[in-house]
Amino acid sequence: METDERVIPAASGKAVHSGTRRGAAPEPHHGGDPVEGHTVRSVDQSLSSLRHHVVEMGGLVIDQVSSAVSSLIDRDARLAELVLSREPMVNDYESRLDRDSLTFIALQQPVANDLRAARAIARAGLELERVGDESKKIARSALRIGGATEHDPVTAVARYLRHMATLSTSMLRGAVRALDESNAELAREVLARDKEIDHEFATALRQLMSFVIEDQKFLKPTIDTIFALKGLERVGDHAKNVAEQVLYMIEGERPRKPAA
Repeated sequence: METDERVIPAASGKAVHSGTRRGAAPEPHHGGDPVEGHTVRSVDQSLSSLRHHVVEMGGLVIDQVSSAVSSLIDRDARLAELVLSREPMVNDYESRLDRDSLTFIALQQPVANDLRAARAIARAGLELERVGDESKKIARSALRIGGATEHDPVTAVARYLRHMATLSTSMLRGAVRALDESNAELAREVLARDKEIDHEFATALRQLMSFVIEDQKFLKPTIDTIFALKGLERVGDHAKNVAEQVLYMIEGERPRKPAA
């Protein structure tokens, strides 16, 4: 193969011959930008850590809801006290998620999808913290109502309490999983179940109104029971809000509200 003998002036004034062969490809430039690669890994690791903590928090608040309702139906004061004792843990999770999300945004300066993911996780933490508040209120109602009687408001709507607890925790579990997996289809399934829990609340409320009209001596326990039912409806609302954050994270737009 022929070589291209070009004469290149050197700094010393002497000619230097270049021995590049004709037709030879230029030597490739090895390696990318190491800083860019490190930044991408750092962003992924930070988001993975945030997702891990919100999933842990979701597991805790789901157990809080289930335990609070069980303490009310079964008149289990020790279980109600356990729910109350774990409330600071829920608050700590939310504070940590909020702090870590802000730190991630400030230091990593994420854009587009990563920024939306960090915001969605922080908002999800806030919604889960509010679920913890509802669990705390239900546990306090359980302690106020005390032991069961043969005919009381909790017994009258125990079936609805159990069903609403199952519905609301199922919605929460689906919303947290949708957030962890970035699953838009699962998030929409959670949104679709919101009407079901609203219907169950309305039915239970009618049952309680009939009960208190017949026997007004249970007025105070009836009010506590209504608050417990309303709390479970709100748990469903918070699950719906988490699902909406998932759709915002994935698609960049919030779901449209249905026309009234």
